[in-house]
Formats: sequence, structure tokens, C-alpha cells
Amino acid sequence: MVRSLEMENQRLIRYLFVSIVIILSVGIQSARAQYIKEKMRLWGYVKYMNTLFIADNDTVPILTDNLIHNRLNYTWYIQKHWEFNTSMRNRVFWGEFVKAQPDLAESLKDDMGVWDLSAVWMEGYGYIGHTIFDRLNITARYGKSEMIFGRQRINWGTCLVWNPNDIYNAYSFFDFDYEERPGTDAFLYRYYMSPVSSIEAVYGFGDSLRGSTISGMLKLNRRGYDFQGFLGYQKGFYTAGVGWAGEIKGAGFRGEISVWEPDASSTGPSQLVGGFDIDYTFPNSLYLHGAYLYNSEGINTSTGDYNGFFLNRELGARTLSPTQHSIFAEVSGQLSPIIRGSLFGITNPQDASFFWGPMISWSISNDFELLFNGQIFVGPPNTAYGGYGSIFYLRFKYSF
Repeated sequence: MVRSLEMENQRLIRYLFVSIVIILSVGIQSARAQYIKEKMRLWGYVKYMNTLFIADNDTVPILTDNLIHNRLNYTWYIQKHWEFNTSMRNRVFWGEFVKAQPDLAESLKDDMGVWDLSAVWMEGYGYIGHTIFDRLNITARYGKSEMIFGRQRINWGTCLVWNPNDIYNAYSFFDFDYEERPGTDAFLYRYYMSPVSSIEAVYGFGDSLRGSTISGMLKLNRRGYDFQGFLGYQKGFYTAGVGWAGEIKGAGFRGEISVWEPDASSTGPSQLVGGFDIDYTFPNSLYLHGAYLYNSEGINTSTGDYNGFFLNRELGARTLSPTQHSIFAEVSGQLSPIIRGSLFGITNPQDASFFWGPMISWSISNDFELLFNGQIFVGPPNTAYGGYGSIFYLRFKYSF
């Protein structure tokens, strides 16, 4: 029965994939028509990325990996009040890193949404082809009201590194190749009280009412600051949070705090996750950025089972970091009009382990970019960032 349902889901995603590709192809072929240009928009990119993994342990060989990553974004302006949006993420992985992860294909098949819009359409020893629709929604706008139904990005975060207010679709800072960030299956209603103030109500679909996320948010602007506050229920926990974004003497200042309290039938702990970040750009383009995150349920010892922190727990606003305290720092700037360099890092002050990453991006043309990124983990085993080795990425990106 389970396998039959899985095959049916795979068949559905293939039909959906083919249908949207046909729609997109028709849009491309008809792009010369002024009507189509006004009613439809298609854009995206193609990326190739080579990955080099160097383990801390000399007995583990250096591993390489390859990724071709294509994204198609499509918008259809159906009429004045209605809009259809979809985004398709197509990836082909191959190399030694794929061979070293025998469960990768199964994990890619596991769509975290209510609707299974993910499919592995090619699989073999050392290679995988995968497609997922991370946006698929329809929007209606009437007066000051806006309604969105389907898979969408619900962006409740204000900070730049960690977002405790992002209870619907949190993301990992380390996943730099996913600029658009994940979406969630939900219904959103938004009412604009003014250009800078609004009320939002969101129902994030789950496999049951208790497995769903339901919340409301109020956004206001006062004295140059954007403030927000929300109340809700998330998969067995009552939750609430506040956030802000503004500046202090030219420096950006943002923060978010969220709390979770278990309902009567939950056994999980109460939790508080909060933090802030501050950044400043000098006239010569030098950019400084610092951030701090506190997680009341994070590990606060010199050694610990950091992998166990994520065991049976999906990525979310409660699992942004396995440590109780996290400190982030970044310095970046324009090395030339088309080359930008960055150096950033995260440390756990309890065990002094840290991660640091150099990054250089080169805008070869308006449509073509070359990027180098390193993720270097330093520290003894059983510390937050120790024992993971180093990963280096070289990426070519063409946008259209």
C-alpha cells in the first residue's frame, strides 16, 4: 500500500513536471507576442558547481562532487486580481560524494511539504537526478487584501543569519547555493492597513490539525523601525514572537525572539530562541556584520553530541543551531567594480570551536557569475564545529 502510494506520487510529479514544462515551452515559443510578454514571465538560471571535501582524518580520501542546478521561475498574470506562480528546481548530482551518501536519493524523495512535489527521476551508482517544485501557488489581490494558496515563501524573518521568527520555512546559513530559500504549503491572508503596516493570518497545512501551524502576525512601523509580533500554534506547541528592524546612527539593527510552550499532550520542553544582528557599510564599500543567537535548548558544554541534537528533528526555527550560544562575524567589500570578497565565521564560545569561510564572487557579465566559497570547520572532535573537515566550492552561474 505504501509503495503503491509512493509510485502514485512519483507518477503525479512526472505529470506535473511535463505539464509545466509544456506550459513554459509554449510561453517561450510565443515570447515574441506582446500579449504573452505582458501576461507571462519566465526567468531562471543554470549553475554548475564542483565540490571538494577534505576530511580531518587522513585515512578518509579527498572526495569530489559535481552539481548541475537549473531553476525555472514562471509567473502568469491571469488578470488584474489573479496571479499564478511556480518555480521548479532541477538538479543532477554525480561524483564521489554521492557514492559516499547511499541514502541521498531517499532523502531527496522526502518532500517536507504536505504535497509530494519531489521526484528522483534518475538514480545510479554515483549519480542522481532530482526535481522539486518549491513554489506552486495562486494569488488573489482585491483592494487592501491579498490571499495566497499553495507552496510559497512566508518570510517572517528580519535578521540576516538566523531567523527565530521564521516558523514556517526556516533555512540553513550553510546552504548558500539555495538563494531563494525553501517554501511551505499554506494559505496566507494579508490585509494592508497602510503601506508599512499589515495583519497576516497563515494556516500551514499538516497531516492533521495538530500537525499544522496556525498563526497571526501584526506588522507596524514606528519612528523609523519596523516591528512585528505573532501568536500561534505549531505542531503541538503554542508559540509567540517579536521582531524588529531599524538602524542606529547608520548601522542596521535587527532582532527576533520566539518562544514555544508545549500543549497538554506534548512532552517536549519549553524553549526560547532569540538573537540580533547589526551591520554597517562604509563609504568605501567595506561591510561589517555581526550577529548573536541564543537557543535555550542548545548544548552548553565543552563537548557534546551535536549530531544527536538534530536526531528526528527537522530543520526549523527551534533547530537553527545546536549550541546554546552562537556568534557570527563578517567582513566584506568590493575588491574591484566586478569582484567582491567576503570572510565570515561562526563560533561556539563554550568550546571555542569555529567555522570560517572565505568567498569571492566575480560578475563576469550581467548574466554570468563565477563564485568561490570555502567552509572550513575547526575544533576537536565532539565540539560544535570540530571533526567536519573542509569543503570548497567553485560555481559558475548563468542567469536568464
